[in-house]
Amino acid sequence: MIFGLIGGAVLGLVCAVVATPRRVEYVEIIDVDAPPRAVFDAIRMQRDLMRWSAWPSETGSTCRAVGDDGTVGAQTEFFDKKGQRFGHQEVAAMEPDRLVRFTLESKGPPHIPVLDFHLMPIEPHQTRVLLAFRNDITPPFHLALRLFGVVRWTRDMHRKDLDGLKRFLERSEDYLGQQLVPAA
Repeated sequence: MIFGLIGGAVLGLVCAVVATPRRVEYVEIIDVDAPPRAVFDAIRMQRDLMRWSAWPSETGSTCRAVGDDGTVGAQTEFFDKKGQRFGHQEVAAMEPDRLVRFTLESKGPPHIPVLDFHLMPIEPHQTRVLLAFRNDITPPFHLALRLFGVVRWTRDMHRKDLDGLKRFLERSEDYLGQQLVPAA
């Protein structure tokens, strides 16, 4: 009987690992009262991104910009409370006033996260921002990250990021006066 229970549990676990999607994918949307160029600059410039992103305060981490800020290849390195580097995000692609793509690398299970910010003008001084996230996670870690709420937590953090971006742009003197940085 014990072997039957153990066998059933193992079979159930194998079925859950096989049936659970490896890819995490979602889109979040927010409208910002700022022109596309201001939104584009606030996202691509790591110095600004660190001012509006929820990740440092929510995780207790610190960040440092590396490389030519605002260009493809620029990175933000992440450090834990002890000052140990645990990952980075990199500007992987840009289309001025339309798209900023980040790739992410961090400790933990093997995965390939990509974060796209798509910008669409609504009116001359209003922009719709679509945050599109996708992450392919290696089995069996994909099941564990779902069971332990990491996937839900990550999505909540992205919603907080969009709220922070909106607050930053709509209240920032830098962007209210349209002090824009030329796109590289």
